[in-house]
Amino acid sequence: DATVCSSSKCPNALTRMCHWDSAAKKCDCAPNVCSDIVDASTCMGSKCPDDTTRSCYWDSTNGTCSCAPKVCSDIRDSRTCMGSKCPDDVTRDCHWDSTKRMCSCAPPPPQVCSDFKDSVTCSSNKCPDDVTRNCHWDSAA
Repeated sequence: DATVCSSSKCPNALTRMCHWDSAAKKCDCAPNVCSDIVDASTCMGSKCPDDTTRSCYWDSTNGTCSCAPKVCSDIRDSRTCMGSKCPDDVTRDCHWDSTKRMCSCAPPPPQVCSDFKDSVTCSSNKCPDDVTRNCHWDSAA
């Protein structure tokens, strides 16, 4: 019954609690992580059990449920990384650092010449806010 169910641990996964599925009128194992969810519609409507600030999402290619990234470094795969926007700042792209083998958020694109931090990069670029003009490096400043 529902009461016994809710206070029990899953016999096949003792780290997880059982939960009562009132729609199906049966006792089931509560998900511990998104990948424990095997059904696309349940997946899409769930928060990540191990991090409720993030939502689960259904990966239709692999037929699996995963926790949606909160920041680029949550993405573990280089191809997914390179094709993603930073979840916390969609104006920027994620980029894969092959040295560290991790995904991070690329710096924002320069808005003005002063965003360029070295003389070579500065001198070889147009002004981001006015492409008819060139940036120039002020060695005195």
